[in-house]
Amino acid sequence: MPNTYKITIKNKTGVMQNYHFFSSPPAVSGGTFGIIWSNVLKAANDTPDGGVASLQIANNYYAVCGSFDGAPESGSSVTIGKTVPVTLGARVGGEVTMGSTVTLVVNHRTACDLKAPETPGKGKLGAFEIDTSYEKGNEFTVQDAKINHLLVGIATSKDSDIHSAMGTFSPYPNVKYQVQPQLVFYVSAGESFDVGALVKVEMMASTQAVDFAKRQTMLRDSKKGLAAMKGNKETTR
Repeated sequence: MPNTYKITIKNKTGVMQNYHFFSSPPAVSGGTFGIIWSNVLKAANDTPDGGVASLQIANNYYAVCGSFDGAPESGSSVTIGKTVPVTLGARVGGEVTMGSTVTLVVNHRTACDLKAPETPGKGKLGAFEIDTSYEKGNEFTVQDAKINHLLVGIATSKDSDIHSAMGTFSPYPNVKYQVQPQLVFYVSAGESFDVGALVKVEMMASTQAVDFAKRQTMLRDSKKGLAAMKGNKETTR
């Protein structure tokens, strides 16, 4: 049964606030890659004093490819080109079931595609694999990826229709990345951001964390524009 994670925050600061929800960037290993960005999952701009903002997210995951809208920097956005569902490596009954492997295809050195996932593949415990090894006719270089602002990463979806990027980075060729999502989510208050915008927690003016590995977190900090926040992990049937 999948878990659903929910964060609710009530604005008790006395003034209107811009709230944004995002997760810790995924842990990525296996080779060289560009900066790993978190992406804004939900923007609750102009939340009035006394108002409520919330994020609900299911722990279903998708491999994603697409492009940064220009050189990646804080606040810039992304375009999702394609997503495919993936399964994370898991331990069941004392045995480890490998996570999905998804192969990246770069067409004409400028546009990305994803092959159908192989499940089980070679994803390690808690992770899935993105394979950027190319075949003849689909070669690309690090420079191609940078010039064309190519990205890969991880996304989630509540309805398997609209997908929200959680963490993205620029791929390098001939690498087998292990991508592991994190269960630490953040709420920030401050300047306005759009959904999908690239962010880093250390660059945000005011943030608070909710760690769902600890099941529930209660935080209060009205001085930073964050107050009465809670996170709950629910099991859906």
